[in-house]
Amino acid sequence: MTLTECKSVLAALGLRPTKSLGQNFLVDGNILDIIVRAAKLESGDAVLEIGPGLGALTQRLLPRAGKVVAIEKDKRLHDWLHQHFSSAANLQLCCGDALEVGLPTTFKDEEFKLVANLPYCVSSALIERFVENPPRPIQMVLTLQREMGERLAAKPATKDYGALTLFTQLRYHVTIKHIVSPKCFYPPPEVQSAVVVHDRREPRVALKHGAPFKQVVRAAFSQRRKMLRKMLVQSRFPAQQVDSAFQTLNISPTARGEELSLEDFIQLANELL
Repeated sequence: MTLTECKSVLAALGLRPTKSLGQNFLVDGNILDIIVRAAKLESGDAVLEIGPGLGALTQRLLPRAGKVVAIEKDKRLHDWLHQHFSSAANLQLCCGDALEVGLPTTFKDEEFKLVANLPYCVSSALIERFVENPPRPIQMVLTLQREMGERLAAKPATKDYGALTLFTQLRYHVTIKHIVSPKCFYPPPEVQSAVVVHDRREPRVALKHGAPFKQVVRAAFSQRRKMLRKMLVQSRFPAQQVDSAFQTLNISPTARGEELSLEDFIQLANELL
């Protein structure tokens, strides 16, 4: 869907993009093609799309996937999509909040891919939902704020490296595929965007069942400039156990959380179990 077509449909419906819903419609065909190619869809794939808007991405997903489930919060757009794609037998439209829709019911036990231009106002919460709770997509290809993408793909000892980085990279290998100009959207957002690919994987170091990974990471980045040991003890990990873990793993007593890799955090959580 071109910019002209997008404006025409919105005018015909009497709709104006709503900032509270994060409605920035992607109208650049080249970017849409980049997203679809990155998803590497096959005819049997099940795809979840969040925030389809006017269906520009949906239109490209339908002929390539076996099933597309699209969740649209704006009832006005949901109704238009229902009419516009009435002949698409492999499309299931849901009107609701993607943070609340019961995905286990939607997809049952089948694997699926999440391919979406996420509303920026809820992108962090949505990513946390899919990363931390099953069912987890086998792949996520998402258009996000560039800043968010850089946080998800960050390396240790960088300003973007933090708790969300580690929670995501525990389950997914994250790659920034393409930087997207604000001009590719209507209305243009105030920031650059990025197409970010998440490929599900198991970490190189296995996390033991019950290991306090989340608690360790949250403690480490609750005050990121303070020493990790101090933050762990303040978070009620016994000082003696922390010191023993640091010695076993050869972690400096003055280390800060941002200096440790994902594997370091997994090993530390295993030791603090």
